[in-house]
Parts: sequence; structure tokens; C-alpha cells
Amino acid sequence: MAESQLEALEDGQIPPAVPESRPQFYYSERQRVALEQLITGGDGAFKTYLKEEQSHDFLSAREIKNITGSFVKYQEEDGGGAGAERGPGGAKTDSMHSTYWPQMSDTEVPPLDMGWPSSGLFKGVTRVSVHTHPPKPNSPHIKEVARKLIQEASKVIAIVMDLLTDLQILQDIFEASQRGVPVYMVLDLLGAPHFLDMCSRMQVGAKQLQNVRTRTVRGVGLNLSMGRIPGNVHSKYMLIDGDKVMFGTYSFCWSSSRMDRNMITVMSGQIVDFYDHDFRELYANSDKLDLFKEFHLSKPQTGTLSRAAVSKRPPAATSRFQVNLGDATRGDLKIPAHKYHNPKYLLALGQIPGPAEPMQEFLKTMEPQNPEDLLEDLQGEPENLPVETEKKKKNKRQKKKEKKKKKGDNTSDVVIDDNTSKHADENFEKTSMKKRSCFWRCFVKSK
Repeated sequence: MAESQLEALEDGQIPPAVPESRPQFYYSERQRVALEQLITGGDGAFKTYLKEEQSHDFLSAREIKNITGSFVKYQEEDGGGAGAERGPGGAKTDSMHSTYWPQMSDTEVPPLDMGWPSSGLFKGVTRVSVHTHPPKPNSPHIKEVARKLIQEASKVIAIVMDLLTDLQILQDIFEASQRGVPVYMVLDLLGAPHFLDMCSRMQVGAKQLQNVRTRTVRGVGLNLSMGRIPGNVHSKYMLIDGDKVMFGTYSFCWSSSRMDRNMITVMSGQIVDFYDHDFRELYANSDKLDLFKEFHLSKPQTGTLSRAAVSKRPPAATSRFQVNLGDATRGDLKIPAHKYHNPKYLLALGQIPGPAEPMQEFLKTMEPQNPEDLLEDLQGEPENLPVETEKKKKNKRQKKKEKKKKKGDNTSDVVIDDNTSKHADENFEKTSMKKRSCFWRCFVKSK
């Protein structure tokens, strides 16, 4: 029912008429009366009423044919009208039922019993790709795009379609059901018989239908005083794993993919949440279509999805590059020796083990075996060496003085003294450099 009709039901609140020139124009009481004249009196009565009211003819010839052909009268209860109620003695009364405008539905909301991916999380930037039929150069046709999405699905497939009769697409859907992917389908009520006819030709079995839930939904329609004009479902989209959606003008039937001009859009990202909510609303307003009952099949014993078995984790990982923290308490755990020399593995294991055996054997083969002895030798020798050189210098000086006295040549004595001191210094530097280099090589290897 239109919002303007609901507002008119309130006492003392009659909204003003909206002219046809405004974009907000939607409902017109004259059009409703003209439709009743069309149902009861035909096309002639419909046009006569429009002339009397000086209104424009708002229906095309195709719409008039569809409305008159699909009109459904209200079902009578016990020989009376839909709103009639029998009083005492069987007399009819014009009073309405107390539940004519119920506040809550008397039916339960159908659950998505096979699971549904969580929504509300950020799905990233929206990405869009457009495909047409006939396809553009270097682009796949729309049926190929739809089949790839179905075959690559791993979490859930949700389809809203007016007509679903394509043989290859139906096979892909049932194969996805057999590999454990939940499949939810909401079909147009007028297109559901064609879907059932195609499934019966395929001779589907219980295993193919195990993870399939099918429901039907009607269009909004228009309620009149003597009956109802049903509407159609023109929404055509398919949700894949909760993060991709394909929508457009393409119906899942052979003629639509071969003869009609169509366009589809595949989107991923945050925009998928809108289609997620819309599908759940349609699913809640739909009616159940039991495929097992339609095809006279018995349901499988287990209604749960068949999940692939996951291999258990090994009790202990003793490979070269992995040590499990939970296995550190085990006494028989063998940890590679090279991991002892990294501090982060010592903290993870919660203990400080001693040096590894391979390192100890390596230190035994080193020469010298103890680097500390070499350090002490290096620290002690420089202290003793200068004392010996001073004594040698004094002895040499005394000898020089004696030679000077004998020979009286002062210049030669100075030259000899300088040369001997230079040779002593050079010998000391050479020996100290050798010992230092040996010590640092041993120290580096030990680390």
C-alpha cells in the first residue's frame, strides 16, 4: 500500500493532492477507479471514465492486456466476501476482522539455516566491471561471466531471478551444492513453474538438492476492491561469497543469453552490503518452495553441510625452521643446536640452556684452546718488553762511551745508538701485531 494511502487512514489527516507535474507524484485515486472500470467493464468503460474525469490515458495496449489477463479475484470464505463476517444465526455483517491491520506477522521469518557470511565489515574499495551481450572486443560473453562466478564460489550463492531455466547454469548450481556450497534462490512466482519444469527434465536427485533452498516472491502488485493485480519481480542479481555481486538485465535463460541485448555489472567492495540486506529482506518476505516435495524425493538423513576434513596438527614440529611453543614443556623435544645461539628462541622456550655440543667440540679444536690465556699473555708481555730494552740501551750506551774514549769518534757512536734503538722498536711492534691478530681471530671464531 502506498504511503499516501496509509496517511489517509489516520483520523483527520488527509494529505493534499500532489499534482502530476511534481516528481513526488505517485498515487492517484482517479487511476485506481479507472483500473476498476477496466476490470469490470473492459477497455470501453475505462476510456469513458477517463474522458469524464478529463484525465490522460496512462496505460498502453500491452499493459492493458497484462492487467486484464493477470487479475486475480479475492477468495471467498464460506460463501462470503473477504471482509465479510457472519454474526449470530448466520447473518452477514460488514464489520472487519480485528486482525485486518496486524501489528506483527503470524508466520515465522525463514532462517538462512545453511549459514551466511558475516556482513557489516569493511569490504574495501568498490570495483566495477561491465559486460554486454553481444560482447565487446576482447571481452567474455555474459553467460561465461555468470558461470565462472558460480564455479568459483566457496562460501554461499544467493540468486534473485525472474526466470531461471538455463541448462548449463542449473548444472553449475547443483554441482556447487554437491561440493558443499549453500545455494539460496528467490524466484518470481510466475517464473517458478518454468524452473520446476526444467529441473524435472534434468532429473535432479536428492544429493543435488541437499544444499539448495528455493523460495518464491511476488511483485508489489495493486489491491483493488474486488481483487488484486499481481506484480512481477524484475530484480536480477546474484551474490557470491558475500563479497561480489552481479546484477543487470540478464535473465538466466537460453534466449536471454543468445538473442536479447543485455548488460551486467560485476561489483565488489562495500556496495555489496546493500544487496546483502536486500536479499535477506526478499528471503524473509518469500514463500517456501519445497523441491523435495515437488519431485517426490526423500530428504537426506543429515541436513548439515558436508565439510571437507581438516588434517590435524602434528604433535611436535622439530623441523629446521619451526618449533612450537606449546611443545616446549615436553621432555623428549629435540631442538636444533643452531637455535640455542639466537636470544629470541631462548625467551620463547622459557629457559636458558647451556652451550650446544657442536660448539664445545669446535672450541676444543681451536689453537690456542683458551682465548683468556692468550689475552693474559698479550697483556703481560708489553709490560716486560720495555724494561728489557731499557737495560739493553744502558749497556749499549756504556759500550759506546768506552768506544768513544778509545776511538774518540762521537758521530759514529750516535749513529749506532739510533740504529739499535730503531731495530728494537721494529721487532717489538712486529711481535705485538702478530699476537693481537692471532687473539682476535680466535675470539671471532669462538663467537
